[in-house]
Amino acid sequence: MKLSNLQTTNSKSWGGMTTKNHLANIWKVAPQVATSMIGKMLAQSYGTSLDTMLSELPVKTLESDDDFTWKLMGHSDTNVALVEARFQGSTVTATDVNVGQGGADFELVFSTRRFSETELIVGEKNEQYPIQIQEEYQEGTNTVYRCTVWGSAANLTGIPGEELVSGKLFSSEYAPVEESFSIRGSELNFTSPSTFRNTFTRIRKQYTVPGNMVNRKVVGSFEFLDKNGTKQSMTTWLQYQAFEFEQQIMQDKNRAMYFGRTTLDVEGNISNDGKSGQGIRAGYGLREQMEVSNTHFYTKFTYDLITNILTELAEGKLGMDERKFVLRTGERGATLVHKAVRQEASGWSPLFDEDAQKKVSSKLHPNSRQYGFQYTEFIAPNNIYVRVEVDPMYSDPIRNKIQAPNNGHFFGGLAEAYRMDIFDIGTADGEPNMQKVISSADPEITGYINGMRDPYSPSGAQPKQIVTSVDGFEVHKMCTFAVMLRDPSRTASLIPSILA
Repeated sequence: MKLSNLQTTNSKSWGGMTTKNHLANIWKVAPQVATSMIGKMLAQSYGTSLDTMLSELPVKTLESDDDFTWKLMGHSDTNVALVEARFQGSTVTATDVNVGQGGADFELVFSTRRFSETELIVGEKNEQYPIQIQEEYQEGTNTVYRCTVWGSAANLTGIPGEELVSGKLFSSEYAPVEESFSIRGSELNFTSPSTFRNTFTRIRKQYTVPGNMVNRKVVGSFEFLDKNGTKQSMTTWLQYQAFEFEQQIMQDKNRAMYFGRTTLDVEGNISNDGKSGQGIRAGYGLREQMEVSNTHFYTKFTYDLITNILTELAEGKLGMDERKFVLRTGERGATLVHKAVRQEASGWSPLFDEDAQKKVSSKLHPNSRQYGFQYTEFIAPNNIYVRVEVDPMYSDPIRNKIQAPNNGHFFGGLAEAYRMDIFDIGTADGEPNMQKVISSADPEITGYINGMRDPYSPSGAQPKQIVTSVDGFEVHKMCTFAVMLRDPSRTASLIPSILA
């Protein structure tokens, strides 16, 4: 692949075992090396990955690798959809008027028994047309309530039929009783917890090292930055191969946790088999768990759009001190967020930020200045805190292939890089809302098949036991993990419409 006229060699791609011939074809000569850093084409940056983010939260450790479940308790107060209303022997339609006028009875039919006698319930126009339940009876699986209009004003006019058609939502209000000799009140309401289920996903990776590649040196060296930001060098192909092995299995793990699709149907049947002929049990990735919640497709990203979505996630659900969210996106999405917040901030009082400007040296002017900043955090109305994080997977040009338009709002590049996923990083019932799950019975395993050589005695100078007569060895690794999203309704996705 030719990227530039400055490029003197084309990159080559291959998979599987690396032999001496591979290196000979890649580094044919040893010219003067201007830098010892061999650029990795399309490399992922060492930014915060999903695995890194989840590892910063408490990791859930289970005793076995069996499927696991968790419960999410719903609110005891909820809306119930109306099946139908009946008045004077007929089903109420949207064109009817004066339903229940003058204290006349009418009936409301619901598919579940949610309300009780003496209770006031309200529909959409809750203060205009409150309704009192007089009695109830079962009609098959439905519950029928005999009702009257509540209050002197509504009693005179009744209720318009358009407020009592199928699908209208009703909720409990309270249960008023008489001044003396009252005999009952409303009953308690309950909502059973919802049960969620997931299973572990297993991934494997392996590589083979021929004996004559064990100590094979390369021209120059491979260099990389470790976790502390210190430059480290690798002078042999074996070192680099081991480094790439760990890097690639980490990427595989991140993709499985983020994008993994389950192989189990609702009855637990497995859809896919492995090389052994046995079924592959794979759990739900994070995005598949999020699909049931708040998904928004957009053609233009604005501050009002993100504020409205964040308000929906927080309003009536989270306390004022609990509204902390992470917005994960690509580099281009982070730019859109910056532009939207900057435009909103332009209407505020002038920004006196000394850090945004500093003096620099330039031949263009004796008093040269540098100016620049980026909004990576902001506080939306009602104490909603948002931290923007760039995830390199959103901008990965290998996995993501659909291009975004260059239309004055989007500015080209990958469409996926404009996707934004919002996560509530608070707790649910004292536990993190989003959590990595591992099994103590099935930890991460690294194994070696030792031949004439192995990683611990590559020279083979001392006699030893071997598993295979092949001059070389194999490295295998298997990881078992899952992601638990306790409450999907506390997440949201903003997706460019081109990806719909």
